[in-house]
Amino acid sequence: MENTNRTKEVIDTQRPKELPGTLNVLTILTFIGCGFSYIFGILGYIFTNNASEKIEKMSQAGASQNQIDMFMKSADNRSLLLISSLVFTTLCLISAFQMRKLKRLGYYLYLIGEIAPIVVSAGLFGGLSGSSSNAAMTIIGVIIGIGVPIVFVILYSTQLKYLENK
Repeated sequence: MENTNRTKEVIDTQRPKELPGTLNVLTILTFIGCGFSYIFGILGYIFTNNASEKIEKMSQAGASQNQIDMFMKSADNRSLLLISSLVFTTLCLISAFQMRKLKRLGYYLYLIGEIAPIVVSAGLFGGLSGSSSNAAMTIIGVIIGIGVPIVFVILYSTQLKYLENK
């Protein structure tokens, strides 16, 4: 009987650990989110090209001064925004692959990849000042830009018990 239990223990330690369902779903969603982030990062860079012409069109279309100022800041920092977007998105992508291998390092890389862009954006664009006419857009931007990463960090944090210190 004792010999059978030892054999079972040896087999259990040699069998590769299975990826938990929640962690599987989170990493797949991260892959999808990274794809969108690459696309929107590149589109943002392209869209801010020829800024003076677009600012003129925005003024004619009735854009608020706050919207024009935000566009100008984006245009002025377009290269920095593209590079940071590509770097931090790649970091999140690598971290998701690490977590699929059940490596705890992936979680910490993911934290950096999600929190650093929030810090960069806050540094470039400042606080949440805006007029009431674009308050809804500001709220949506905050939810997408800050809320979604925070939710994912919390969800990944619940999966730490499955990740090993490798």
